[in-house]
Amino acid sequence: MRILAIETSCDDTGIAILEINPGGQPKMLADLVSSQVKIHAPWGGVVPMLAKREHQRNLLPLLTQALKENKLLKISKSEFLISKQISNSKFQTLKTILWREEFLLKKLLPFLKKYRKPKIDLIAVTVGPGLEPALWVGVNFARALAYLWHLPVIPVNHIEGHIAANFFQLEKISGKSKLQITNYKLLLPAICLVVSGGHTQLILMRQFGQYQILGETRDDAAGEAFDKVAKMLNLGYPGGPIIAKMAMKINPVFNTGQKSPASPSSSRLHWRDKAGRAKIKNITFPRPMIQTKDYDFSFSGLKTAVLYFVKTLSPAQLKKLTPAIAAEFQQAVIDVLTAKTLAAAKKYHAKTVMLSGGVAANDALRETLKLEILNLKLNFLVPPKSFCTDNAAMIGLTAYHRIGPEKLRRKKSNWRNIKADANLTIA
Repeated sequence: MRILAIETSCDDTGIAILEINPGGQPKMLADLVSSQVKIHAPWGGVVPMLAKREHQRNLLPLLTQALKENKLLKISKSEFLISKQISNSKFQTLKTILWREEFLLKKLLPFLKKYRKPKIDLIAVTVGPGLEPALWVGVNFARALAYLWHLPVIPVNHIEGHIAANFFQLEKISGKSKLQITNYKLLLPAICLVVSGGHTQLILMRQFGQYQILGETRDDAAGEAFDKVAKMLNLGYPGGPIIAKMAMKINPVFNTGQKSPASPSSSRLHWRDKAGRAKIKNITFPRPMIQTKDYDFSFSGLKTAVLYFVKTLSPAQLKKLTPAIAAEFQQAVIDVLTAKTLAAAKKYHAKTVMLSGGVAANDALRETLKLEILNLKLNFLVPPKSFCTDNAAMIGLTAYHRIGPEKLRRKKSNWRNIKADANLTIA
């Protein structure tokens, strides 16, 4: 059985193909991602209609590449097959499905006429949450293929996909990275911290498909705060990697007597460079909601605190202090995320803590949370960095785990019922 997975929730276009062997173990055949970072960078963030345009341009080339690499793309051998493949009635239906994606329809028709139906058994597609114009491109692409190829479509929650990415492991075998899947059933219940540009959530996972949202951001997501602070510091977009790189130039030294970086309710950080020379004293930003008993987050006040501090600086001072500001801002975010996650893990007697989403690629966050979780003698899972950002592989794996191989085989074509939902929740 082969699953074609499609991801277009934001600004990454993803196509993946997973193969399920008779024993039920997924195998990655293809995992391709086309990033739009350079296109959105001049705007300082993702522009939904630009993302929609680029998804239309990227989907078919990625699909073609994935199929060709696995020898799944066969040219139709006769004029009869080509003419019969798309009748006028089918063309009208395709036109109705892709009426908002005219460019994609124009490119898709020659592809469908030229090639036979590949040996794909079902399609998994992200239906939400995300940017609605972007989501619909992937959803309608899946619907069009499902209609013509008579395949079932599995709608997948994007957040659940990020959680599923925790079950990926890359192992070096003969110099190549091979995908491995962990046995997630032994690791539950779990606390899942999902942090990205659009979401910051703490989720209790009792088993695959059963979730409870314990807390989430009340305003800016963590990744969004990174982007906005990077803009204040004139560092560019996306903000997460740039701020992390700047923060690496500074080593935070915590005052004596402080219990842990994970719970600095009133930390005063004295920054030193890597040579140990004192650089800036008392650049301290708030840790919003770190003392509240709930599991919600708020990063708007932290962002505003950085803005007010930056406004007191001359351009020369800002340039000089940028590494220290970046380091303290990053540490403030990490402190709050870690403290809330630890509290939830203790409260709900978790066996595992999982970290996922784009911000999960941040080395400082990964290491801080890992140390704190291991101190509690709990399991800690975080995806390989390549699977922290949006990808279709996690969408295919979610469909497989959510439904199971036997039910997947019995699924019937249901393309008419698949819709995008920008505000879809996991629980």
